Amino acid sequence: MATKRPRPNPASRSVALRRGLEVLCLFTDVKPEWGITEIANRLGAHKSLVHRTVKTLEEAGFLRQDAQTRAYSLGFTAYQLGVFASRRLGFTAEARARLKRLSEEIGATVYIVVRDGEANRIVDTFETSALIRFHSPVGTRIPWDRGASSKLLCAFAPEAEIRQLMRKLGLQQHAKRTITDPDAFLAELAQTRKRGYSISDGEGFDGVLGIAAPIYASNGEMMAALQSSMSSAGLSEKRRAEIAKAIVRAAQEVSAMLKGSDRETSRGR
Repeated sequence: MATKRPRPNPASRSVALRRGLEVLCLFTDVKPEWGITEIANRLGAHKSLVHRTVKTLEEAGFLRQDAQTRAYSLGFTAYQLGVFASRRLGFTAEARARLKRLSEEIGATVYIVVRDGEANRIVDTFETSALIRFHSPVGTRIPWDRGASSKLLCAFAPEAEIRQLMRKLGLQQHAKRTITDPDAFLAELAQTRKRGYSISDGEGFDGVLGIAAPIYASNGEMMAALQSSMSSAGLSEKRRAEIAKAIVRAAQEVSAMLKGSDRETSRGR
């Protein structure tokens, strides 16, 4: 009589999967290589567990190990997924060039931010050559309620979903001017929708001005937030308005490029 194999514990599978995803999310432009000990220290996990997770990811092609340094970096499978995701987002070379010009035009780093579960994530950055600039690497996760991009993404999400996030996670005090009152926050989201772009003046970080405008997919749905971050010191109201106008214009142009790209793809099928 055959012995029945015990069924895997779903909770155990979830923990293992989450650990693997957490490992993959550590790899960024700033730090593209990690060792087992470094990963274990960063995640606060036992070294043997991390070793098994990393080896599994390596076998699946998501990671590869340098034969000399023994450090790990992203593998070809991760690269393939990145290519597919890039095609899905649709940021063409023309669109990327436009966003790079925007960063130089306003003298600030420009970010593309998308919803990522109960948080948001930076999926692309465009650096300015200005001497003073803010930098957050690709892959950085942002709290759901912090900064201009988060405010914009919340403004165009269903209100029931935002109320649920407020009940579950609350509104955190990220800076001196952060809006933490739920009613005031919802009123600010309504104002953002009416204005068509969001402003975070010292709400995400003290002394930092963030402005974000929506990028739309070809189906008309908002797919990402185009955000800039810069020091608010010495910025006149006129200059703030000019920056906001430039960001909104660039977001509109990129949205049009994405729609045109989708039409060209459809014709080629």
